[in-house]
Amino acid sequence: MKKILITYFIALSFIPVFGQKLHKKDLLRLEKNIYQEAIENHDLITAQVAGYHIIALEGSKSSYLDSLAFLYFKQHNFLSCLNVSDKILKNESKLPILELKAISLESLNNIKGAITAYEEILKIKKEAIVAYKLAELQERLKRSAEAYSTLKTAENWSFPKEAYITFPGQKKGAIQNVPFKAAYYNLMAKTSYDLHNYDMALKYYDDALKIFPKFYIANQNKQVIALLKEKLNSNLQKNKK
Repeated sequence: MKKILITYFIALSFIPVFGQKLHKKDLLRLEKNIYQEAIENHDLITAQVAGYHIIALEGSKSSYLDSLAFLYFKQHNFLSCLNVSDKILKNESKLPILELKAISLESLNNIKGAITAYEEILKIKKEAIVAYKLAELQERLKRSAEAYSTLKTAENWSFPKEAYITFPGQKKGAIQNVPFKAAYYNLMAKTSYDLHNYDMALKYYDDALKIFPKFYIANQNKQVIALLKEKLNSNLQKNKK
């Protein structure tokens, strides 16, 4: 860090003192060197400053805008990441930047905006894990029919084998790393339940438990729905009498 700042300020101070005239390409080279060294030293603040200088020299279509968006994302500065991402996407559709935008919107609790972004991602990236994320957000806004439709569309797509989703475990504070496909069926069951299709919900909970028998949340929800269904059937029989 000290080395970067010394290099940076010495370089700038020498220009007015000696009347040195640097061409634009020389300034660009200097700023890019500072940027690269800052990245290597994990000095993200200096990298951001150099990045802005490069963008000022190269213009609004500079590839360093992408780098700036990722720098903000790494620092969890989601508002700045979102603003830079929007500037980039105005000129060109880029999947990695669209993904940054979606995550930033969700992190800022703009769920509707995040849903719109993930819908755009799903058009480009036909992957079950994207469908799951979109459906999860749709379900959070009680848009259960949309969530179920999203999941059903991707049900036969390839599922990542090494992906896991974290869920609460049986004991307080405990967590479970659940295989992604089991988590996917669990969400399908939940949306089915929200749509009052209890038979379908039970089927999907069974599918989830076949993959991961120790899935605590799925097992608990299955038992609740089974009891609810039994009660409904019992009331139905009483009304017939």
